[in-house]
Amino acid sequence: MEKSNFKILVVDDDEIARDVVVSLLSREGYPVVAARDGLEAIRLLRIDDIKLVITDFRMPGADGIEVLRNAVRIKPDIAVVILTAYGTLDTALEAMKEGAYDYMTKPFKMQEILILVENAYKRALLMNENKELSGYLRATYRDLNTIKTAGSNNDPDIIVRWIERIERLKELNILNQEEAGILKERVIVGNGKGKDINNRR
Repeated sequence: MEKSNFKILVVDDDEIARDVVVSLLSREGYPVVAARDGLEAIRLLRIDDIKLVITDFRMPGADGIEVLRNAVRIKPDIAVVILTAYGTLDTALEAMKEGAYDYMTKPFKMQEILILVENAYKRALLMNENKELSGYLRATYRDLNTIKTAGSNNDPDIIVRWIERIERLKELNILNQEEAGILKERVIVGNGKGKDINNRR
């Protein structure tokens, strides 16, 4: 996922504070949308593909906790950061208990919010990678018929490619040693030329 696809929603009833954060993140190359209050934020969450929410804690209509609850209900993988001038431990614990990604007290330094957003972006990249790899694994298991076809094929290159694919899944910790061994055995034994294949490895 490119940075240009990592859309951020900034929610604050303080126009100056909101505009400062929007301007800062836009200059960094992130697409940013803004909401004046929690109710507007919840509406945007329903219609836009938001990856990160940065929301004030105290707002009229719906507070930051309500925004957080709606965000994680609508999109469980979303990251939500709570900003507040009321930096109490209880506030932080409440936000974290509800699923907040992080918590920051006002006033904050611009560098602090940039680091926080960069970390949230890296988290999103990892989550996307994990989804992709999990899908790859599911596709491999679903493709047992293809494995059987490959196993009965006289072309050993097909078998080698399947073994390499399985080995890559093991290296990425998607398959453990036992799972990889089972799949390799299905390919090699099905081919009836396991010795030749192993020699080519």
